[in-house]
Amino acid sequence: MTEPSKVIHVRNVGHEISENDLLQLFQPFGVITKLVMLRAKNQALIQMQDTPAAVSALQFYGNVQPAIRGRNVYVQFSSHQELTTMYQNAQGRGDEPNRILLVTIHHMLYPITVEVLHQVFFPHGFVEKIVTFQKSAGFQALIQYQSRQSAVAARTALQGRNIYDGCCQLDIQFSNLDELQVNYNNERSRDFTNPNLPSEQKGRSPQPGYGDAGGVYGLQGTGARAVGFPQMANAAAIAAAFGGGLPPGISGTNDRCTVLVSNLNPDKIDEDKLFNLFSIYGNIVRIKLLRNKPDHALVQMGDGFQSELAVHFLKGAILFGKRLEEVTEEEIVNHLEEIGTIVNTKLFEMNGKKQALVLFETEEQATEALVCKHATSLGGSIIRISFSQLQGI
Repeated sequence: MTEPSKVIHVRNVGHEISENDLLQLFQPFGVITKLVMLRAKNQALIQMQDTPAAVSALQFYGNVQPAIRGRNVYVQFSSHQELTTMYQNAQGRGDEPNRILLVTIHHMLYPITVEVLHQVFFPHGFVEKIVTFQKSAGFQALIQYQSRQSAVAARTALQGRNIYDGCCQLDIQFSNLDELQVNYNNERSRDFTNPNLPSEQKGRSPQPGYGDAGGVYGLQGTGARAVGFPQMANAAAIAAAFGGGLPPGISGTNDRCTVLVSNLNPDKIDEDKLFNLFSIYGNIVRIKLLRNKPDHALVQMGDGFQSELAVHFLKGAILFGKRLEEVTEEEIVNHLEEIGTIVNTKLFEMNGKKQALVLFETEEQATEALVCKHATSLGGSIIRISFSQLQGI
């Protein structure tokens, strides 16, 4: 049992959950002094003004399951007694005002360019510079205002809002950067104080230091061979083809990014071909062909929505004479969640075998899942379940 702390650790924080949602959950128990969103881990850290306030919150939510936007979140005392800057995002400082904003866009069904961002943010003050890039948390942008007051006004007005109806939600933090470096004026970066900058030179990364802003992704293939792929368009074109709404059969709520592809033709398939196929539905983070099962591959998409699109449109498709089969983390969850609450999952490959870690809320639920679901069928394959030695994921 972790000793009481004024810092609260919140898990299962989906991309649809905003800072304001968490503030509303904990503000009834006292003053919140710091809030850090760990988007890549679906977690958050909240620092109350004192330990008794945090104790009150956890005592209450020990009897009442906290939920935000229909999603259960899980709270516990953090092992940290105080939040410091080391727990902040590398480019985000949380609630400390700054003239540069770090913006993460969730459920991005339409392309977001510098021009779109400028239209959204310039009504709140003069925007000097914008840089966009892709990171593990999703599509992000750094927006530099001429004054801190303008940045504060923009964050207050726009946090949690959608750029388009029902999609492209803004998650805004203050950055810890003092000045943005913009090398090129193009659709991914712009210095509005220097219109004479050149456009991007072919083959060069547009904004080194901020993220992979549409340049070349290095993907680890079979063995030690590194494979470079030019990043292609995201899922926006697909959504646009359906009139801006979600395609039939797509929920838009999946937040698990990894897809297991089986029944590939090992004589004709490679990472390049898989990239060309899956990149139609979004950004590719990683592709790995399984060594001991050359007809299997793991494909990690940029976010859960993109992986859901890929599975929806590719499952059962014929490729090189083989019918593609796919298993996602979401399907694993759907197969097991009737047993109990699943806190986290991870799909991976080890010793040439496809495996998954599933963390239940209690040991009892995990035991029941083993008893009820071992040797059952999932995606045309028989799954085998055993206990892991890990205590967390």
